[in-house]
Amino acid sequence: MADPVSTRVSTDEQSTQRQTHLLATAGLTDGTGGGGGAAGVPMFSDPATSSKIPALERPGFRELARYTRPGDQITASELYRLCRDLTDILAVRDWCRRHEVALRVLSGPLSSIVDLAATDATTTMLVNVLVSVGQFQRDLQNELTRDGVAAAGAAGARSGRRPQVKQLGVFDEVRAGFRAGTSVAALARTHQVSRVAIRTAVADLLPGRPTPAGSTSDTTELTEQVLVRIEVPGKIAHRLPALRDLSEAERHAVTQGRAVRRGQGYSLHITATPRTHQALLRAVDDLVEQTPADRKVYRIYRDRLTAAGVPTRNSPGMPAVPSPRRQRA
Repeated sequence: MADPVSTRVSTDEQSTQRQTHLLATAGLTDGTGGGGGAAGVPMFSDPATSSKIPALERPGFRELARYTRPGDQITASELYRLCRDLTDILAVRDWCRRHEVALRVLSGPLSSIVDLAATDATTTMLVNVLVSVGQFQRDLQNELTRDGVAAAGAAGARSGRRPQVKQLGVFDEVRAGFRAGTSVAALARTHQVSRVAIRTAVADLLPGRPTPAGSTSDTTELTEQVLVRIEVPGKIAHRLPALRDLSEAERHAVTQGRAVRRGQGYSLHITATPRTHQALLRAVDDLVEQTPADRKVYRIYRDRLTAAGVPTRNSPGMPAVPSPRRQRA
């Protein structure tokens, strides 16, 4: 009596590792049918085969059917690797009875039945009931999934890939915003597209990318598009929104900043072009004439800009910021 084994996976990305583990635990290892050792059993596989194809029509099962003889027993790790629904299992049971072949599965609710192809009333009833319950669970899950998708669509959620920038008709607007210093993340949130879509729209403006033929942008302008993230001290970040002389790009960079708590205080992470950071630093120049605490936070902000490669007035080649003299007590 031979003991041929059937395995199946639905896609190329799936593996039969779990199935072969269950089979090996039962002492069934790849042998003569699969090119393995003589002590093993013949294995027949249907890789990347959809469960929608009936078992009797699969190439691997057809090869198994040619191999089996009356008195053999077909083994599968799980029933649903062999048959997906009641109609399919009934067809396989009928084929096994006609060819006098036993059928066995190693896991699941039907694993306790010695021969699924047996013709007694109890086996027939258990197979019909348990397979029908399993099919009901899958149908119910699919129904709930469809209802969930419909409810999400009614609430305004969109499924599938996000639209591209050109499809929304905001291509020029996105590029203008990026040139003005708006970050990729902020543009993606504003236009409700992915960051990849934004980067695709501004690919030629990103650092290190060649300027397209016919473009008037030079190297200096391209360098100016590099976005720099600076941690602005909370005392300065608190003042910036109230300043009236900020440009639209500068104000947008401030409002899109991310606040990070630091104990009892906070800092604001601002992502913008070097030119925008320079303008924000100039906007708070009056701090150098204020209290020592004000001068300290100004110096911290300026030093962080310098460390990030953003030229400031104390950077080489730029006029120094005069340090106010301390008054004697």
